Amino acid sequence: MSPTSPTSPTFRDDGLPQIFALVIGIDVYASPNHNNLKAAARDADSFERYLLEELNIHPSCIISLRNEKATRAAIIAGFKALRDDVRIMRDEAAIIIYFAGHGARMDKPQEWSDWETTGQQIEMMCPTDIDTIVPIPGKPGEEELVHGIPDRTVSFLLNHLSDVKGDNITLVLDCCSSGGINRADIQSQSPNFAPRQIFNLPPIQPDIDREILIRETRSAGTANGFSGRFHASHVLLAACGRDQVAWEDPKSGHGMFTKGLLTTLKSHGVDELTYTALMHKLNMPVWQTPHCEGQNVNRRLFNKKSAGGDGSFILSQHKRKTGELTLQAGVAQGITVGSTFGVYASNLIPDHKHPNPLLGMVIVDSVSAFSSKLLILPGTTVSFPSASSTFYSKLIERKSEVFMIQCDDRPWIEMVFPIAKREAMSIKIIDDADSAALRLSLVGGEFHLYRNDPMITPHIGARMPHTINPSDPDSVTQMRQVVECMMHFRYHLTRTGDEFKNVWMELRKLKTEYSADFDQTLTPIEDNLIAQEPATIVVDEVARLGMSVYNQTDLPLYPYLFYFDPTDLIIIEWYTPPFGAGAGRLTTAVDSPLPPKSHLTVGYGEGGVSPWQFLLRDGEDTDVGFFKLFLTTSPADFSSIAQESPFETSISRYGKVTPAKLPGAERWGSKLSTVIQVRY
Repeated sequence: MSPTSPTSPTFRDDGLPQIFALVIGIDVYASPNHNNLKAAARDADSFERYLLEELNIHPSCIISLRNEKATRAAIIAGFKALRDDVRIMRDEAAIIIYFAGHGARMDKPQEWSDWETTGQQIEMMCPTDIDTIVPIPGKPGEEELVHGIPDRTVSFLLNHLSDVKGDNITLVLDCCSSGGINRADIQSQSPNFAPRQIFNLPPIQPDIDREILIRETRSAGTANGFSGRFHASHVLLAACGRDQVAWEDPKSGHGMFTKGLLTTLKSHGVDELTYTALMHKLNMPVWQTPHCEGQNVNRRLFNKKSAGGDGSFILSQHKRKTGELTLQAGVAQGITVGSTFGVYASNLIPDHKHPNPLLGMVIVDSVSAFSSKLLILPGTTVSFPSASSTFYSKLIERKSEVFMIQCDDRPWIEMVFPIAKREAMSIKIIDDADSAALRLSLVGGEFHLYRNDPMITPHIGARMPHTINPSDPDSVTQMRQVVECMMHFRYHLTRTGDEFKNVWMELRKLKTEYSADFDQTLTPIEDNLIAQEPATIVVDEVARLGMSVYNQTDLPLYPYLFYFDPTDLIIIEWYTPPFGAGAGRLTTAVDSPLPPKSHLTVGYGEGGVSPWQFLLRDGEDTDVGFFKLFLTTSPADFSSIAQESPFETSISRYGKVTPAKLPGAERWGSKLSTVIQVRY
């Protein structure tokens, strides 16, 4: 295959889009106040060589900055050069930004009241000329101190870039940001390990980068310009979290993160990995946990056009020596003993190039808070992936309480759900309509669907706005999908864990304001819309809403926020925390988004996801939905809860179970807010 040239087609013959990159590596720092590094520039060289030789990127598509060339002005100019490059077509090319060098963390300027951050601190990249005095361009005789590039500036640069070129952007940071970490543990083992961080920088000027904060373009409906590091504009791959350090290894002559990242990329290939799977396979020491953040982490690496990952595939581990099988999900995610899962080699949605076939079946033998023990289904065999200890499990049948169905045409529904399938799915067909969770009434040759759910029917009635035509060739498949989705929906909506009394949610309207420099901010206003349970909201279809989650406990918590739409049976994942690399396991060293006595903003501020908007169907005056917040004391994966609608005509609009009691320190719980939406 020939390298991609600047005039080649948007997509190459290997299926990847054209890729453009900004690659920065800094060992040498001009200020005598800061230590130089030994491997950051070498890491950048290795990453650039990977782009050139493994991904066949044309040299003209890479902006390369090393050491004294990687000044603050040059790095910012590199972001802007990507934004202004006419060869990069919006949503048709991939952009990779790589930085290796020092990072830093400091107190946030008091004037940045609109920039919500954890612990009231900001993080920054450190250019080669940080903490030096330089002439001010255009002002003869005047000088200024060079600051780092704060996270707010990087966020705005990425938002500008995304506005113009699309969201197929990957930011790779091999630096650290924590300003007060205790380095004794690792340095006692190897004193030659070097941390990539700078301490005790002078306070940053509150009006820094004011020209960058001017929005050249604005996208409607999103919190552009006020995102934080976790945003839909890009996926972040970071060397470590806020309470760890990114280290250089003197033996290999590379940063620990870049070395592990390139090893994994070369072993598997970008077309075989999603960002999620990359982190699952990345092998790192327990004292440095790389983090991944972004709304598009289930995409294939650097490629938004090909089929990506399926969140219902759950990370699992096969210990070859003992034969032990572990599912990285447990009671918190709704796993039950006796449930059956299919085994797959990857979490990719199958396509013609990557079929991802079923390798066998396993059954849940026992369950703890965040993991489950699996056994090979009796009488079967499993062909586990030979090259890896990790695999993925996808739910086939869940053992749960019986779901009862009544249908006017009993022979038809018994054909849809034969005895074996009813037993496997815990379904019972009955004649008493009042006792059925789902009733099918035949009207004019179509089945009208009626649900019996005390959480839903008192607000919007029993009739669902969808029908099934039994003469349709796909009716059997659709009917099974509807029932599976209803069971999944009801199960996850009603199950509960620990109460966490001192945790609560507040939903407020967001006010949009612009500063004199057109810096857009979203600020919560008015009263908490979900102060009552249930809450009633008069729908304003142009209003944007943000959620605040408050933690007044002494525990660091991990929040996972979903919206349940019972009309279309959709479960939308609104917020999920960053996750860390674990070489086939979930790690406990991931930053907690909800430290003790803190709060998290969702839809504005550092939470970085888009605001919420309620919509009503044409001709519909009332609807109901549910915000459900899952809380854990350790990192977990709740992506298997999200669900698309089984109804083709669906439009996206934005039972009680006994709490599970588990021994030990691992805890999980949930909070539920019912939202009745009315037009008037």
